[in-house]
Amino acid sequence: MKRTLAYHHLFALLLAFTSFFLTALISRTVYERLPHLEDELAYLFQARTLARGDLVIESPTPARPFWQPFVIDHNGQRFGKYPLGWPLLLAGGEAAGQPWVVNAFLSALTVALVYRLGREIFNPDTGVFAAGLTAFSPIALLLNGTLMGHTAALFSAMLFMYFYWRMERSRRYALRWGLLAGFALGLLVINRPLAGVAVAAPFIAYSGVRLIRAFRPHPLPPSPFIGEGENPVRADHLFEGKAVGVRAKETHSDESGRIRVATSEAPLHRVERGWSEVLLPLLALALAAALVSLIVPLYQYAATGDPTQNLYELVWPYDNVGFGEGHGRNIHTLEKGIRQTRWDLSLAAADLFGWQLGGMPEESLRLRTSAVYWPVFGLSWILLPFGLILGLRRRWTWWAVWLAAGAGLFIATANLPVDALRNPALAYAWMGAGIVWMLLPFAFLLIGQPDRRAAWTWLLLAVPMSLIGLHIAYWIGSQLYSTRYYFEGLGGLAILTGAPVAWLARRWRRWPVYAAFAALLLVTLYAYSTPRITPLYRFNWVSPELIEAVEARREDDRPVLVLIGGTDVRWRAYGSLMAGTSPYLDSDIVAAWDTRAPGLREQILARFPDRQVIEMTAERNRACFGAALAGDCFGAPADANG
Repeated sequence: MKRTLAYHHLFALLLAFTSFFLTALISRTVYERLPHLEDELAYLFQARTLARGDLVIESPTPARPFWQPFVIDHNGQRFGKYPLGWPLLLAGGEAAGQPWVVNAFLSALTVALVYRLGREIFNPDTGVFAAGLTAFSPIALLLNGTLMGHTAALFSAMLFMYFYWRMERSRRYALRWGLLAGFALGLLVINRPLAGVAVAAPFIAYSGVRLIRAFRPHPLPPSPFIGEGENPVRADHLFEGKAVGVRAKETHSDESGRIRVATSEAPLHRVERGWSEVLLPLLALALAAALVSLIVPLYQYAATGDPTQNLYELVWPYDNVGFGEGHGRNIHTLEKGIRQTRWDLSLAAADLFGWQLGGMPEESLRLRTSAVYWPVFGLSWILLPFGLILGLRRRWTWWAVWLAAGAGLFIATANLPVDALRNPALAYAWMGAGIVWMLLPFAFLLIGQPDRRAAWTWLLLAVPMSLIGLHIAYWIGSQLYSTRYYFEGLGGLAILTGAPVAWLARRWRRWPVYAAFAALLLVTLYAYSTPRITPLYRFNWVSPELIEAVEARREDDRPVLVLIGGTDVRWRAYGSLMAGTSPYLDSDIVAAWDTRAPGLREQILARFPDRQVIEMTAERNRACFGAALAGDCFGAPADANG
């Protein structure tokens, strides 16, 4: 039988290419293919050493002139503080001379994965609408164009979820899908470990539910024949089971997700899988994830000789998860965690899909760190309740009561006395209660007949909620670069938001709904995403103009040493030159900071005897050519050098 490409696939393909194109456009026009954050500089450093086959390199002598933020010199070795997951992927782009293309490629693959998972859990229309929301999401557009690792983390999370879905449905290849799911989860862990824990937690609980059902096997009542056709069966009621008592000449799935059975001679019954059929793929998943995750301690051992050393703490001793002394700048407390979560959620409500009441606030130019809420009321969550009702079906009231209880607990906690909220013991007890609250809904899945769609609807919601809850214990929140710590939950929220739009399209008129949805995406791109992302243009005063000014001062074909003099110099003063300096100090342009320490200038010049030297003077975030802070200057304006 000849197969044709359905229009849903064509739309998904178009959206994937659109995501790639928008990423390329933003990385070129807004970020100018340069790192604008300290994190990006460190990632680029690590990608360059990995591209040459080195986990760590020898610290240069002297080391201080070639310092870069979040790059560590420890016991004579130099390395970045971040796990290797994202730098390993970025190294491929660096080897090709185009680091930006990695995130562009991963953004397109993520859109395709969201489409596929939405299609299989709900229907093809849901997949298309979810893919559109993902491709045009303001937070996705903002992060995809950077050199940050969040796009890779979202891709890994969606890959893990899709492979888990395939593992659960497959009998013959369940072990293979389990290994692939574990590999994808491992990729997430070695990129963003805390996010990996948050994404894995709901699936660990769900896997426990599946095992409990498998260890108490019993026949289930006949499944009703519903829908059109000779003997169609609802696929989502098969869950862990298989159809027996049916002699079928031909079976296939149509676009609605129903299984079409050509002929049958007996009532359809379902028998749940045996425990080994459930357990072995889960063990394969766990083993693969654990093996890949070993890259984290192996890298820490290569860098410091101690596999348990948190490299973040070598930069900031307080940079870790938890409450009380030693956690967070100025001591992290539950009070601070709740306050930053309220801010992040209010920002996410707008940044997620760009839906809000009113225009873009002026605070988009530099978001206020002291704000309690994003100044404009976001509406990106508005369709989520309808998506949950469609997915949870008759059980949605259980989850509604559970969500209301959790919201009430959060509000009540926020109103406790300040002294209580600053008590670490209360904070840890509260986080423990939150974990119990998060796991409670999985007990609903043990009651009555299993329902795969309801289970996966909950999983799609549980992932972002787990990310939100766990990051309460981390000391830093989100500001100008949006709620990136929740980014791995975007795919699930897009699917749940796309489900009610698909419901409308399938029960009313499909093409008017598609046309209105496409118009909404374009309006959001113009009215929200553009003014939201544009302020990041030359953020931190990073621009290619400084590189061009150095090139204009070349006298011949010799490589250049840019010597920046000053005692109080920040990386922003010459960030673009820092980005162009190779970790091995063999790039065409090398930037070096002369701290004015006795004899340091002579040491730097002796290291590069054959280079043309171009002098600059810097103070904090401003650098100028020549010996004085005047004339041809770059970085912060003279009246904003703070």
